[in-house]
Amino acid sequence: MRALLVTMVLVLVLPAAAAPDGEGEPPTVEIEQPLGGWSTSRVITVSGTVSDESISLGQLVVNGYARTLSISGGHFQASLVLSRGANSIEVVASNRYGEGRDRVSFFSDVPPVDMQVVLSWDTNGTDVDLHVVDPTGEECYYGHRQTRLGGTLDVDDTDGFGPEVFTLAHAASGSYRVRVKYYSSHGHPQTVARVQVVMFEGTAREQRLEFLKLLTKTGDKVDVGTWRVEGDQADIATTKKGG
Repeated sequence: MRALLVTMVLVLVLPAAAAPDGEGEPPTVEIEQPLGGWSTSRVITVSGTVSDESISLGQLVVNGYARTLSISGGHFQASLVLSRGANSIEVVASNRYGEGRDRVSFFSDVPPVDMQVVLSWDTNGTDVDLHVVDPTGEECYYGHRQTRLGGTLDVDDTDGFGPEVFTLAHAASGSYRVRVKYYSSHGHPQTVARVQVVMFEGTAREQRLEFLKLLTKTGDKVDVGTWRVEGDQADIATTKKGG
């Protein structure tokens, strides 16, 4: 009788390995500072955490205006400019599984200003400088941060994204011009500068302007835009974008 050889195969079924913490889920965003309430500072720092440490860029949205936010090792920190009155701050981060966000709201009791100019840009590790020229021809920038008309450069960012902030408590009549300088590219071939101008914020006369400028060469200093102030009004009809 022919022997029948039966081979038995034992299959060992192991439980699936657990995914690393947070993998397979949208990121969780937590703003740790500020916590809300109220502030007497025009420029503050927002900081917090993102659960997915692989995320390197997010968005910081301040009163509806978004800019790029650098995230490193699950942590973020950035300066931002507050408006007088109610403010909303939101941080948004996303991965392939979805989007996470956190928001805080608080009141800012800061002195009113006639003019606020905010520069931000879209690359990390780069330095773009804000220059504002007033009707007398005086230029406010990192090397000359206070003008005779009372303009001040409140924030000078040197390592990417911004912001740089110019404020003027009482805007004299005449033409104003914004220029930006691509001071240091650190290997980035180009960056897009965004300049937001707020006139007479928080009043019935409030007006907002926005200019975009592509910068491609380190050392370039270019005109971004001009506008006029006539008495207590901003004449946006004469607004011009830089060439």
